[in-house]
Amino acid sequence: LRPRRTVRFILFSGEEQGMHGSLAYVRQHRDELDRTVAVVVFDEGIGRVTGYSLGGRKDILAAVQNVLRPVESWGSNQHTADAFVGTDNFDFLLEGVPTLVAHQQEANYIENYHASSDTFDKVDIRELKLHAALAAVTLGGSAERHERLGPRQSRPEVEQLLRETGLDKQLELLELWEEWEQGKRGRQP
Repeated sequence: LRPRRTVRFILFSGEEQGMHGSLAYVRQHRDELDRTVAVVVFDEGIGRVTGYSLGGRKDILAAVQNVLRPVESWGSNQHTADAFVGTDNFDFLLEGVPTLVAHQQEANYIENYHASSDTFDKVDIRELKLHAALAAVTLGGSAERHERLGPRQSRPEVEQLLRETGLDKQLELLELWEEWEQGKRGRQP
């Protein structure tokens, strides 16, 4: 299959140390972000996916629901508008790019999170296959749409989103708000 738009698969490193890999990617590819339809992230373990966190972007809800209509019976079309700091979607969100972070049921994630017990035998192969299929439907559907999921937001729109979702307070607590204010992180004016 050859989708209408390019699909790029990226494995980031340095997430736990401050999302260094995704930040470096965003900076290196900033001139391409106007053409980026969305960023899709699976980062919460192996539990069943119930939908996506849309990073505060209520304006993309209908488009995402439409993309996932073919697999609606899987129960994976229950999206939220939450926005949070802590995974590789973050710098794309600050750049105004629509982000979709898979909401995954806990399964055995927390008890094995960053522990020596986090070994391959904990992987639920059936769920892994379902994740791959759901990612394929999400990416393929997004790449084939005539319209984008939503526009890339301007810096003022991103700042409004940060304030409406409370991300501004999270950024302050993590000492990242100053980087936003100084233009070291996020969409340039």
